Amino acid sequence: MRHEFPHQPALDGLRGVSVALVLLFHAGVPFLQAGYLGVSVFFTLSGYLITSLLLVERARTGTVRVGAFYGRRVKRLLPASTLCIAGVVVARQFGAFDDVPHLRADVLGAVLQVYNWVRLAGTGSYGDLFASATSPLEHYWSLAIEEQFYWVWPVVVMVASRRAVRRVWSRRRVTVALAIVTVAVSLMAPLIASVLGPDAAYWATPARLPEILIGALLAVVLHGRWVPANASRLAPPALVGIVAAAVLLPADRGPAYEGWLPLFAVLSATLIYALQAPGWVRRLLTSRLLVSMGAISYGLYLFHWPVYVFLRGRGWELATLSDLVGALAITLAISLVSYRLVERPVRHTGWRPARALRLAAVASVAVLASSVLVAPGVPAIRADAELLGAAAIAPAGPDDPLAPLAPASSADDAITSDDAISSATSGDTGVEGERAGEPATSDPSAPAPSAPSSGPVVDEVQVDLPAAPARPVRVLVVGDSTALYLGHGLAAWTMAHPAHAQVSVTWCQGCTFLLEPEIVSFGLDEVIVNSRRTIGDTLPDAIRQLRPDVVVLMATVSEAADRQWNSEEGPLGPLDSRFRERMVEAYADLTMEIVSAGVPDVVWVVPPTPTHDWDEPEMNERERYAAHHAIIRDATSRFSSHVSVLDLDAWATATGKAGDDTWRADGVHIDEGPATELAEQFVGPWLVREALAP
Repeated sequence: MRHEFPHQPALDGLRGVSVALVLLFHAGVPFLQAGYLGVSVFFTLSGYLITSLLLVERARTGTVRVGAFYGRRVKRLLPASTLCIAGVVVARQFGAFDDVPHLRADVLGAVLQVYNWVRLAGTGSYGDLFASATSPLEHYWSLAIEEQFYWVWPVVVMVASRRAVRRVWSRRRVTVALAIVTVAVSLMAPLIASVLGPDAAYWATPARLPEILIGALLAVVLHGRWVPANASRLAPPALVGIVAAAVLLPADRGPAYEGWLPLFAVLSATLIYALQAPGWVRRLLTSRLLVSMGAISYGLYLFHWPVYVFLRGRGWELATLSDLVGALAITLAISLVSYRLVERPVRHTGWRPARALRLAAVASVAVLASSVLVAPGVPAIRADAELLGAAAIAPAGPDDPLAPLAPASSADDAITSDDAISSATSGDTGVEGERAGEPATSDPSAPAPSAPSSGPVVDEVQVDLPAAPARPVRVLVVGDSTALYLGHGLAAWTMAHPAHAQVSVTWCQGCTFLLEPEIVSFGLDEVIVNSRRTIGDTLPDAIRQLRPDVVVLMATVSEAADRQWNSEEGPLGPLDSRFRERMVEAYADLTMEIVSAGVPDVVWVVPPTPTHDWDEPEMNERERYAAHHAIIRDATSRFSSHVSVLDLDAWATATGKAGDDTWRADGVHIDEGPATELAEQFVGPWLVREALAP
């Protein structure tokens, strides 16, 4: 029986192939949709190598020195890992990654080797749904899984080896037991995916553990045995299968998110097994380039991601050849410096395990302490307090009633587009002859009248600004972050037209006007809590204090999400008649409350349909948003006056803005410049005109 584990250059070459798959995938090259499978190969290879080394140590010394193992792992992994994290912290102090939310938590998760659980738990922040910046430490999830395995596995091997020495367990019994555990954990992976979802299938340690255990099982089976020469015949199909899977499988769905990566790990293990025998694939993988890449693969993996994130933040398109070559060159340079000046010197020191662990603890504490220097990230959704403060409504005193406004001259009160757009975006749509502010009478048992699901298509939609009224029109914008960004545009517009309007905004992230049921699609509890506070408490107070002439109501994403009123009924979506009826009633009730509070005009905004790419597949269904738009029209059609509809979805379609990502960079919120332009061309004059209408 062999009591050594010789260096195998072909396995270094396999590391090189694996890290190349990951680097190209993360760069966004179009032909490599599932390059993330390189991480799975790393998992299986790590399980094989670590277990083989432990078994060789047991065979040579009769035991497994757990402390020595930890010392070796610390010297091998910690220097480059600490250097990378420290580099990110320092870069943050110089302005890099300042738009990354929760970087401090990411640093803690990376240092404590639990980043996969930090990533899986998330933050529960609605704003994070729109965060465009990526954490430079996001790749630490895979390192955390491996390190969690390293902490436990040598103890398991030590216990098994002692049992084997006492002849309590035979080698065959150990192999069978490990095989049973591996199969059981592998079957648990798709169960985790079906119960906890695709994120858990990808990031949770139990779901990814089978890939490592399959490598460990291969090590146990092969330990002390010769591999037949004809095993090399398995290498070509196994290598082709790995590369083909990386090319053909999708990036955001498929086996990796359904718990079937253990099957891919069998393919990786087959290749590792085949590389134990001479063959042309082994010769290919022992090429100098691949072996050299494998030798520094740990550094390449560590440093490539923060480099990519940094460069993308400065406009680099890594999928293009020139930018990709530049990014790879920078990554390679940093990795070589780390390998030659930090990793290799530390690895070859004569430090005893106790000293290595003490130094590791000191380094970890130092990095953890430095995490307090990480400033909070700039929120993805944030209010411009200075702008909104300058444009805000001056609170009305007790002797300042809502006096009638001076009517605009007919010459200035014109719409430069077809008259039809006026009827589609404003005006009274209810039954004529009812008292102002009262719902139109109808048969209570009859369903609410339906309106077309989309506005007319016209070449141009623009409203000329009426003459300035006797005092500025007081506009109160209420809703979610899309309402906030519309409010930003209106506020900037009022800076140029202070005699025409003042604008205040009352908002909350993800704010919804349907306050009773929970939101199922995102599972963010604070959305409902904050909405009840904003709509139930803040809005009535704002109406009393500011006495607005117009209240503009706008909400987008949450209104299209699935809701659950009770567990017996289960989740309902906007296409369900029960959902629609309840939302129509809620909208009508809120409208009546605002009108009853003395607000002359209530405007419901039909928001532009989002083009954001959501993790929740149902939220990408455009039918949901069309159903929400129809609900707005149904609810407002119950009123004969005081209530108007501002159809920004029709406006966006008519002007070609609907799919223009320069208008909405995140596919949901109207950006600052475009929002100001929209207010100037259409919304601002339209609201003044609406307030001046008799």
